[in-house]
Amino acid sequence: MILTVTPNPCVDKTVFIDELRVGSFMRSPRYTCIPGGKGTNVSRAVKNLGRDTRALVVVGGHPGAHVVEMLERQDGVECVPVWVGDQTRTITTVLEEKIHRQTAFFEPGPRVTPEEERKFEETFCAALVGARVVTFNGTVPDPAIKGIYARLIRHAADAGAITVLDSHGPELGLGIDAAPFMCKPNIAEAEELVGYALGTDKSRLEAVDWFHAKGVKLVVLSLGKSGAIVSDGQTRLRAVPPEIQEVNPVGSGDALVAGFAIGLMEAMSLHDTVRLAIAAGAANAMSWDIGHFDRTLVENLSAQVQISLC
Repeated sequence: MILTVTPNPCVDKTVFIDELRVGSFMRSPRYTCIPGGKGTNVSRAVKNLGRDTRALVVVGGHPGAHVVEMLERQDGVECVPVWVGDQTRTITTVLEEKIHRQTAFFEPGPRVTPEEERKFEETFCAALVGARVVTFNGTVPDPAIKGIYARLIRHAADAGAITVLDSHGPELGLGIDAAPFMCKPNIAEAEELVGYALGTDKSRLEAVDWFHAKGVKLVVLSLGKSGAIVSDGQTRLRAVPPEIQEVNPVGSGDALVAGFAIGLMEAMSLHDTVRLAIAAGAANAMSWDIGHFDRTLVENLSAQVQISLC
């Protein structure tokens, strides 16, 4: 089973309009609403790929209850909520269909008290039972708990689980110090940590080595639409996705994490894991709904992923 951890989930609502007219009243013919947050996206993708997953989320208020309900009823994902006093955020995206332009409004996440942080840690340790892989996803809602990933990664490792970190900012830096098995920074996130620009292949491979020196066994340096550089310390691969008709790239990195989590859980070869992960990310980008893609499509795309040695 794959356990995902999302400290700052959201109610993720998209309003579809023809064209935005600032300062006017806009009426939308339709909207979508899903449980948002990077870890919930990972769980949704894992579920759609036919594997078992459990989603731990820090939630509060009616929006938090809505996140839990959507995860369980819409997505069929087992949910482990950690309830806090403050309210879960809502992210509202306005999509102008005429020009396919997105404008997103992000609310702040909830504050987390020391007592709620302790409850978060205790709930996580209980949720570890049966988890083969644990993914730590996104940022925390409150800077006061920015170090919690490092503690949770150590708990998971002590329990024998494979740990995957996909975050940025202080949470990523502090989490890396706990030596997760895998991390998935993008170029900007890696640059922030290593302290230099990653504009060349040479600098990118040096950054990969920097993460290995921190104790990370599997480094996935995301290159966005161009794919990823993947290294397990012995083999370095460059993976390029197939050409697709992109609809919505949001959540493709989370689908990629889902693919890697499945490969690690099932002890797939590095090449097969990379093919699955890159194909899942591409499949996600081909539809508007995050994490909702067809398994047959992923299988077809995986055969088209180009992999070469770095």
